[in-house]
Amino acid sequence: MEESMVLLKKKLGFVYEKAEREIEEQILSGRLKAGDCVLSENALCATYGISRRSARTAIENLIRKGLLYRHPGKGTFVSSLKSGTGKRLAEYSIALIIPDISDPFILNICKGIQAASNHYNCNLVIKTSNGDIDRENQNIRYSIQKQEDAVIIFPNYGRFNIEELWKLKEADIPFVLIDRYFEDIETNYVCVDNVRGGFLATEHLIQCGHSKIAHLYGSHNSANDGRLAGYRQALSAYDIPCNEKWIRRFDSLAHPSGNSRFEPDMECGYANMKYLLALSDTPSAVFAGNDYQALGAIRAIQEHGLRVPEDISIVGFDELNFNPFLAIPLTTIRQPQYEIGRNAVEILLRILNGTAGTAPEHIVLPVTLVEGASCRKRIVKKQ
Repeated sequence: MEESMVLLKKKLGFVYEKAEREIEEQILSGRLKAGDCVLSENALCATYGISRRSARTAIENLIRKGLLYRHPGKGTFVSSLKSGTGKRLAEYSIALIIPDISDPFILNICKGIQAASNHYNCNLVIKTSNGDIDRENQNIRYSIQKQEDAVIIFPNYGRFNIEELWKLKEADIPFVLIDRYFEDIETNYVCVDNVRGGFLATEHLIQCGHSKIAHLYGSHNSANDGRLAGYRQALSAYDIPCNEKWIRRFDSLAHPSGNSRFEPDMECGYANMKYLLALSDTPSAVFAGNDYQALGAIRAIQEHGLRVPEDISIVGFDELNFNPFLAIPLTTIRQPQYEIGRNAVEILLRILNGTAGTAPEHIVLPVTLVEGASCRKRIVKKQ
């Protein structure tokens, strides 16, 4: 019985190994050149008299060797080769569409994308929209027109129109969203555990003795919605009532500069904190939806004649790289920005190389609390 099983395995191995060996010889000898489309699985079945499964095995083995690559919807092609090494050159072109290249948070994600692209020999094309949704949509349409192999998109803040994403799907171009996603379209995405981050930030303030905690919310999207949910969960877990007046939303005021394109920034944090300080019942702590809002809030507090953290404690979100150099380094939630970018590239390569699953891939990375100097345990004065 054991002998017959060994013979069967050898026979099954031979049926696809012959096809695999002959295609490999044709590539290494130069008869099949970089960019040439190889026979389809059906054609391999007819040529070598093998099953569809055997044809697929042969192709997948050659892909693992770096000799072939799949272009979804178009076929399987011969990889570019370095002389004598059999390794791929940059046959994949990845478009990166972002709202703003100058934002340190986005820039750190871009570093992870660039490093992964270099590591995997991909050509990276960066396109910015300067916060303009129409420009972002043009960049997506241009990527379809140029037939980029794949696309990474950091959606514009407050972006709700998803028509262009459907066009990417229809064009069969793999894409991944980073930092946020949309409920009404199923896509690959990489983000962080925003709910957990909101919970950790609020819990830290509670453990410092605060119960009057405000939240500077951002524009409506999956990331900021998650942080708000975490804020509410922490208050509930510690039996602290949620004061809706202390939740300041981006759309609750006109942007001081008249620019509504971007995520709430220092100006918004400043204006919303001014509003909170004018209330008769002022919060003693603030969870800001990002570090920019936290910095704006600190300025408003100081102008009001109060101090951080002596009078009001603040927790931010992001951990921007300049945080250690601030006069009051923020207690904040650290996002693994570099890893967001790296994971986005690796999702696309799994799709392009034919090793991805059938369902869209969702990667949610963990966050951690980083203690700075913007929080202090609340001292309750004796009456």
